[in-house]
Amino acid sequence: MLQKISFTSILAEVIQKVEANTGLECYDAIPVNAQKPYYHAEFIGSIPEPSKTMQKDRYQIEIHVFADAPGNSSVQLYDSIHKLEEALTEVIELPGDYEVTLQIPNGVSQIMEELDESKHAVIGYDFVVFSDYKMKI
Repeated sequence: MLQKISFTSILAEVIQKVEANTGLECYDAIPVNAQKPYYHAEFIGSIPEPSKTMQKDRYQIEIHVFADAPGNSSVQLYDSIHKLEEALTEVIELPGDYEVTLQIPNGVSQIMEELDESKHAVIGYDFVVFSDYKMKI
C-alpha cells in the first residue's frame, strides 16, 4: 500500500513558509490576543490527483488574511495579501521522499469587513504532492 503524507505535515510546512517569508504570524488556531495583521491557515480537504504512473494527492488549504483597517483603508489588507502571494512563490519543502509537484494559487475568493471594522480576506491554494510510483503486481 502506498503511504500518503499527513495533511498536518503539509499545513505545518505552509505555516512555516508563510511566517518565514512574510514576517507575520500564521496560526492554525487563532489565539484570543492575536495582534493584526496575521494569517490563519485552514486545511479544507484532499483528493486523489489522477495519474497512471504516480500516486499524487491534491491538498486544499485556505489562508485567511486579517488586517486592521485604520481610517477604513484596505491598504494593510492588500499589503498582507501581496506578502502572502510572494511568500508562496517558493516551493513548499516536505519531509522524506514526498515532493510538491504543483503549487497553485486560486486567488482571493472573499474580502470581508468584520464587526470591529477590520478587514479579512480568504485566499485558496492547492498543493499536489507526489508520494510514490505505482507498480503492477
